[in-house]
Amino acid sequence: MSHEKRRNEAKWSSLPVLVLWVIKDKLDIFDDMCVAAVCHDWRTASLSYPKKQSIGEGTPWLMQQNKNGSLQDFISITRKKKVTLYLPEFSNAMVLFSKQGWILMRRKNFFVTKERLPDSVFLINPLTKAKIELPDVAESHEFFGSFSTHDGYPTSVVLISAGIFCRITLRTAKPGDLVWTKHAPVERTMQFEGCRGLMSIGEQIFYYDIWGKMTIYNMATHVWKELLRPRNETEGVNYIAEHDGKIIKLFADGDDDHTCYSISVYNDTDTSWERVKNDEMSNTSWYLSRLHNCFCARESGLKVYVLHPNYGGLLRCTRTIRGYTVLSRDLNDGGTHTLQLPYEIYSSAKWVDLG
Repeated sequence: MSHEKRRNEAKWSSLPVLVLWVIKDKLDIFDDMCVAAVCHDWRTASLSYPKKQSIGEGTPWLMQQNKNGSLQDFISITRKKKVTLYLPEFSNAMVLFSKQGWILMRRKNFFVTKERLPDSVFLINPLTKAKIELPDVAESHEFFGSFSTHDGYPTSVVLISAGIFCRITLRTAKPGDLVWTKHAPVERTMQFEGCRGLMSIGEQIFYYDIWGKMTIYNMATHVWKELLRPRNETEGVNYIAEHDGKIIKLFADGDDDHTCYSISVYNDTDTSWERVKNDEMSNTSWYLSRLHNCFCARESGLKVYVLHPNYGGLLRCTRTIRGYTVLSRDLNDGGTHTLQLPYEIYSSAKWVDLG
């Protein structure tokens, strides 16, 4: 190695810490991991970096199973970037929910026995590899999950499913609990009507069914509420997401080419939906999917990104999803186009919030 090259490398490795931090301010956590791996001095500066790195400015990523079953692809559609991570814990497991870097997963147990089912439900951070074990659930039928967080750490996990005679079965557990706590309304029986959204914010749980009815349960006061679907929203599709600690609903009316959107915010005082103007939600993007969780994120303009399925097969009853395309819609000018991504989006793809 020439003297000049060694001198240049020495200059880069001795970059002032404050200058390196300014550079790191512009990076997401994946690029930051590369910076920390350059040399010993940069790794030391990275460990003392005072800010929490974000991923793609907080916008959700697409997560899908790589052709190698132990690998997971994470794709940023706005930055057109893909990162592949080795995550053997994701094998034979499905995503229930994700929030602030954590993913709630259910391992597929095909046989129900009286024995303990290891890792039937667990929380995992795919970047730090931190894992939180949760009580097992010895049930074979489908259930849905969510969790609340405090300072970026999961505090309470929620599961909801159809119990006997399709009655709602609501369970909660905190990290470290050995059993799930079951909750049910005392005054009457509530029926499970499918799930289009399940969220937990603080002490409140919000369950949104396929017919547009939302059930709210307060874990502190044990009060149950119901909010029926508005009469003028009978033909379209509703999407529910959390944004700035509030429940936001996006109502889509029309076909794929001509869709009108309206936005509402849940008012807990009146147990009602309040319409808001689009310009009040400016610098917000929506990440939608009919089959998986939806998200809101801060982004310039007012945009909607839709996971649009590509079906295979001739008959409607036998068609299967072969993959997805991503449709981008600008709610300000009404423009719609298909994103040209350099990566194939598989049928396993779903939005996840990596923090």
